[in-house]
Amino acid sequence: MPAALPFRPSPSSRRAWLVLLVFTLWAVVGVSWFMRHYFGLVTPDQVLFHLQHGGLGEADGRLQWRALRCLAGVVALTALSLLLLGRLRRWPRWPLLGLLGVGAVVSVQATVADPCEPEPDGSDYLARHYVAPDRVHWVAPAVRPDVLLVFVESLDQAYTRPRDPAAALLPALARWQGEMQTLGQLRNLSGASWTMGGLFGALCGLPLQPVGVMSRNAFEYASQFFAGGSCLTDVLAAQGWQLSFYGGASLRFAGKGQFLQDHGVGRRFGAEQWRQAGVPVPSQGWGLLDSALVGHVLADLQRPVAGSAPQLRFVLTVNTHGPAGAREPGCDTAAPRPADEDDDEQPTELMRGALRCTDRAVVRLVQGFVAQRDGRPKVVWVMGDHLNPAPLLDDELQPPAAGGRAVFHALARYDAAGRLLPGADRQREFTHVDVLPTLAEAIGLRWSPQPHRLGLGVSLLAEAQPATLVERDGLARVDGRLSCRSPFFQRLWLAGR
Repeated sequence: MPAALPFRPSPSSRRAWLVLLVFTLWAVVGVSWFMRHYFGLVTPDQVLFHLQHGGLGEADGRLQWRALRCLAGVVALTALSLLLLGRLRRWPRWPLLGLLGVGAVVSVQATVADPCEPEPDGSDYLARHYVAPDRVHWVAPAVRPDVLLVFVESLDQAYTRPRDPAAALLPALARWQGEMQTLGQLRNLSGASWTMGGLFGALCGLPLQPVGVMSRNAFEYASQFFAGGSCLTDVLAAQGWQLSFYGGASLRFAGKGQFLQDHGVGRRFGAEQWRQAGVPVPSQGWGLLDSALVGHVLADLQRPVAGSAPQLRFVLTVNTHGPAGAREPGCDTAAPRPADEDDDEQPTELMRGALRCTDRAVVRLVQGFVAQRDGRPKVVWVMGDHLNPAPLLDDELQPPAAGGRAVFHALARYDAAGRLLPGADRQREFTHVDVLPTLAEAIGLRWSPQPHRLGLGVSLLAEAQPATLVERDGLARVDGRLSCRSPFFQRLWLAGR
């Protein structure tokens, strides 16, 4: 019997594989450059979470156009590379392909950073420190306040400290913050470095991790949101508060609507709901811009409420979303836009205008909320949802204080007559996970058997001032431990199903 001839792929097959290889390598370079250029350094969790929970079609249309331009560049580079390789002899092709492969690896390493540093003994750092909000005994205050939570997109504390005081970026918010209570330096953990991560960390007391990605149970994990865990919204809903969320962007993006629905927020407004109500939402950008958003929230404050239930109003802005913010027509008259100007050509001026508009809108919202004379105490908490990983305007700002960049935050409490209650500033170092117990105590809630501790955080209002995790272990160690996959978190995500 004659020996079988060795398989030799046809020239057309070899050509197809070469095209696929070159396109794939340039695509890796292009995608890495795109994320690095527009979003800065990202973590694997951030990328995987957005892929798992979807809604990417609801992102800023400008971002999609930029992605198409990047894709066109990848196709052009692929064509040029194939043309060059086709003119070379066979042996020089492999070094060039190897060089392109090295470039792809270097590009990924320059874009995606995994901060995970596991405990030396392999233990679960999160499980060791977590206090579940649904495992404590809650006592509500005799008079329950109305609450306003405002998460301002990517709001850095440094924006309140320009080098030139005459060029203030946040004049109204900086002045308001100076009159309210601040609690030190709010640091950004890697698991809270994007919008859903920041909201989840502050409201649920632990960093957000993707769960079940790339597994046969991925859909089951993504079809609900932290079903076995409890957040501040769950606690307030159980204690009688009525919860409303107002955001300019789509609720479909990154699991936001699922999170709100699964955790006690009965009324939810995003870009789709505004359109259904007849509100004009810009076709470009992330959705309803901040001045219009605040106008609708203020109008909703006048809505008759059945019964006497206290209200939690939860607002998320969009104007200052990266990479350079959004231009709001009719708001920023300091920098009118030329008719032929591309937003990508003037990113710093675009961000200045976005900050000025958001500044006025947020303070107007706070003032309108506090001005209600309904005989109920008020609690206001304003903070950035996270830091912008690719910050603009750094050369116009004072250097950050010792310890690095911090997230903007301020707390204000008012009595039933609208008088501001005193609150001493504290120079603490904390993260998003400490916001949960701090807000709970600011609202007047008390709990046992572990008072002042909730989630992974401690209340910054506790008189004894127990140490936060970052004060005790240092930011680098805490961020490294909490960036690793936690079996406890994965069990908690689906517990009770």
